[in-house]
Amino acid sequence: MNKVLIIEDDVTKIARLVKYFSKDDITLEESFQGGVTKLKNNFKDYDFLILDMTIPLWEKGKNDLGGNYEQFGGEKILREMKRKKYFLPTILFTMFDVFPTNNGAITFKELDKRYKESYEEFYIGAVLFKTNEDNWIEKLNELIIKIKK
Repeated sequence: MNKVLIIEDDVTKIARLVKYFSKDDITLEESFQGGVTKLKNNFKDYDFLILDMTIPLWEKGKNDLGGNYEQFGGEKILREMKRKKYFLPTILFTMFDVFPTNNGAITFKELDKRYKESYEEFYIGAVLFKTNEDNWIEKLNELIIKIKK
């Protein structure tokens, strides 16, 4: 049984990940703030992290929808993990294959390559999730196998 930390806010992706990891011990955080706090306090308790790229800065409250979506919130978490030496094997899990930036756009593949170079101590790879396809499962399986070696 794996102990998995998931930082994800999309209900569809959460439901699919919960089903995928149904035999594992899952901890779910839905924001940058919640994810960083969980990593700070418990990163050694997990076998690996499933990390979304676009996440809100804080959790949803009773009277709000969560706050200030951060397009590269996952990247900010990677930076914090490296800075604090939270070297937890990490898999990026996103549904976007292109990310607009101030200088044009960066593709999913370019982002994956950049993260493999910048966060080589703990970044394993990326999975592109599509709601109407299941090929993400095969890619996730491959990356988890890499972690277990």
